[in-house]
Amino acid sequence: MFRRVTPGLNPDLELQRALADEGCERALAPVAWFETTDADPLSLGLLQPYLTGATDGWDLALGELSKGQDFRHEAHELGRATAEIHLALAHALPTVTLGRAHTVQLAQSMKDRLDKAVQAVPALHPYAPALHTAFDALAADKTPRTAQRVHGDLHLGQCLRSPAGAWSVIDFEGEPSRPLPERRLPHPPARDVAGMLRSFDYAARTNRPWAPDWARRCRDAYCAGYAQAAGDDPRTDPVLLRAYETDKAVYEAVYEAHHRPDWLSIPLSAIERLATEASGMPRPRPGDATPQHPMSTPSQEATP
Repeated sequence: MFRRVTPGLNPDLELQRALADEGCERALAPVAWFETTDADPLSLGLLQPYLTGATDGWDLALGELSKGQDFRHEAHELGRATAEIHLALAHALPTVTLGRAHTVQLAQSMKDRLDKAVQAVPALHPYAPALHTAFDALAADKTPRTAQRVHGDLHLGQCLRSPAGAWSVIDFEGEPSRPLPERRLPHPPARDVAGMLRSFDYAARTNRPWAPDWARRCRDAYCAGYAQAAGDDPRTDPVLLRAYETDKAVYEAVYEAHHRPDWLSIPLSAIERLATEASGMPRPRPGDATPQHPMSTPSQEATP
């Protein structure tokens, strides 16, 4: 049952029905759903198959990391799964080309969120000028890009691996606290990719000492797997990917400051990395203090 009910078709039901119609096996086809019979119906819930013995990606990644095991194969296959979902959604639902005006508007929305975040989280203030360069670069970029429906809140905790090793993706609601029309807007697939890259970093930050090489290998393997399935490597558009990753890290900092302040160091470490890379300064050193047991990359549905 959906925790937040608003007029209109819930994206979790909408997108998974579209994926089922495309025969995409990376999502769990709804077998039933229920909604009101109003002129503008409310989506109340859906029923999907249960994956017996499946493990969610967050628990799996933490387990492998704690044992010092390599996670590149799983990250690669997860990248393939993400690409297959994007390809199916692009075929099932309309896509649009983002022209210069749309790109400027996208970058401005990211700038606005950063400015609000700085007011809410003073620790962001020293990094704000450097972070703005990511969004300025996107606004100045004239590259036309395709936007489509995407998952909208992708991270390791939204992925299930079956005992046979197949990955499935769940929970296509997006960020439920955002208005429904906003959650249904098309975005470049890089938005989902950035969310997963941040999730690998979250997992690595739980390890003592910090495991930046593990995160880097996972990020590279994920993008390579995505490129293999999609024919398009997200790393070939670093301006867009950096902007989305910066925007996600800013959101994480606000979330952690409000709900899990002991975990604020995780997104702040990414903020520092993104800011120092932008200004050409040395990267932060491993071994920074991190919380012991964060659950996953935060989403609007995460529980403190």
